[in-house]
Amino acid sequence: MRLVFIKKIIFLVLFSKSFICFSQNALPYQLGENLNYDISFLGINVGEANLLISSNEKINNTNCFHIIGSGKTSPFFDIFFKVRDTYETFLDTTTILPARFKRNISEGGFNKQQLYDFNHTDSVVYVKDTLYQILKSSQDMLSALFLARTYEAKDLKVNDKFIIPIFMDEENYFLEIIYLEKDTLKTDFGYIECLVFKPLMQEGRVFENGEKMKVWISNDKNHLLVKVETLIWAGKIEAKLKSFENLKYSLKLSLEL
Repeated sequence: MRLVFIKKIIFLVLFSKSFICFSQNALPYQLGENLNYDISFLGINVGEANLLISSNEKINNTNCFHIIGSGKTSPFFDIFFKVRDTYETFLDTTTILPARFKRNISEGGFNKQQLYDFNHTDSVVYVKDTLYQILKSSQDMLSALFLARTYEAKDLKVNDKFIIPIFMDEENYFLEIIYLEKDTLKTDFGYIECLVFKPLMQEGRVFENGEKMKVWISNDKNHLLVKVETLIWAGKIEAKLKSFENLKYSLKLSLEL
């Protein structure tokens, strides 16, 4: 079984509405935010993942957050299937669109590197010496998560469906997400009220046929990715928030149910 953890974490929480502009002050995250996750399979720890807003940079005269997502297997599971994945997006903090995307993955001997430069004015992406046409307001694999975190619970109704255009592996496609419910999770930090989503993913992409997934996003000002659950034929894969640093707002905790 290919345990490609960071891809599952990133893609489990994507949903979109219409194009919106923000200021950095309006965003639910800030420079220095650092989120760490434990990855488990059948209750056994098999790896870890990290999401970090590492710096503020300019890409083509555009102010961007440099965001890094990384994932790796634990030392014991390295023996069977070693994963060392890094994803980087340079996110325009006004439009919440990617200016640049980098991918460097090593998964059980399979290696791949990618570099995308986005031009949203002309709806194109530059990949090496090739130009690809993209859909309006397209996201990359990592930027879409941080777009998703800008939406508010008051705008959601049970069974609402959202579509987001994604450019990945030199192709355009749509991802559909369904909002399910509110749920209060027991965590290491206390009880956290969350919004629960279900992604409907194209087969053969990030998720294999037959997988059932849910995502929990904190229903507070931070909109944190708190938990990911994936059910497959062999059991359950979970990603749970283990620690955090430099949140923009204090984490909101709920009373025990």
